[in-house]
Amino acid sequence: MLGTHIMIELLRRGEPVRALVRPNSNITGIQQVFEFYGSPDFNRINWAVGDVLDIPSLLDAAKGCTRIFHCAAVVSYHAADRDAMYTVNVEGTENVINVALHYGNIKVGFVSSIAAVGKAKNNDTVDEESEWVESDMNTHYAITKNRSEMEFWRGINEGIEGVAFNAGFIIGPGNPERSSPSLFRKINEGMSFYPPGGTGFIAATDCAHAIAELTLSHISTERYIVVSENLSMKELFQSVAQALGKSIPTHEAKPWILEVARLAEAVKEKLSGRKALVTKETVKNASLRFYYTNEKLKAAVPMQFKTIAQAIDETAAFFKKHNSLKD
Repeated sequence: MLGTHIMIELLRRGEPVRALVRPNSNITGIQQVFEFYGSPDFNRINWAVGDVLDIPSLLDAAKGCTRIFHCAAVVSYHAADRDAMYTVNVEGTENVINVALHYGNIKVGFVSSIAAVGKAKNNDTVDEESEWVESDMNTHYAITKNRSEMEFWRGINEGIEGVAFNAGFIIGPGNPERSSPSLFRKINEGMSFYPPGGTGFIAATDCAHAIAELTLSHISTERYIVVSENLSMKELFQSVAQALGKSIPTHEAKPWILEVARLAEAVKEKLSGRKALVTKETVKNASLRFYYTNEKLKAAVPMQFKTIAQAIDETAAFFKKHNSLKD
């Protein structure tokens, strides 16, 4: 989803874009996002068939490039995806960094996550200097993103240029079966409860703009937290429900309610084959709230952020247009 928005941003700037696509990938959804934003540039994309786990294909795809925007990752809190997440997120990043080192003249814009930033206590304010703390509260996704970020910094130490971006919860059009857009699908099905926690959010268009701006700039060897607002999950869930025209969730999910929801989702997964969104990891972290500062980002990239409410409305409009949230 973020990669799609970065391509739109780069093409609008007149940059040539080569995109890595796996042999079995369906790019129809990407084209729909281009059309939604009124971008005529979809046919300008130079598609390179490959995979971040296939080094020869990466070497072919990166040949002649001056920048790599590394957005490929598995985002999941589901135990069934854990092995793939460690392989793609960590080994895949290692391969991308090694390809950049091989060519020697490629700057890397590495998309990390606020999940990979250290946070020692609930309700902390987190900045780029916060140190990673080993904890049972760290999800496996967070661990893989932290380890993949270590691969990026290894590359910096070995001589490449690059910028790391710790992106927040990204709101924007995309595949409703994957990553953050799946929340819209879930709320569209109807929810009366919201989790008690909260985190940092960013519109997909703003995230793409910041990443493109800094990766194309002279800035290197820096990391930036990419968020625009800190919101509670109550605010998020209620705004999404309102945008979709669904009943507003009004009850905070207590721990026992979250556990019941987890069990119900597990049963539903077995019956439908659709992966549960409420898992042991999401339940474990549902009550946590962290606040993220974007002062460093604002100093580097002066920009007018979309409100998250605007991003939610845009995303809901996309899903309504394509009728893609129905079972």
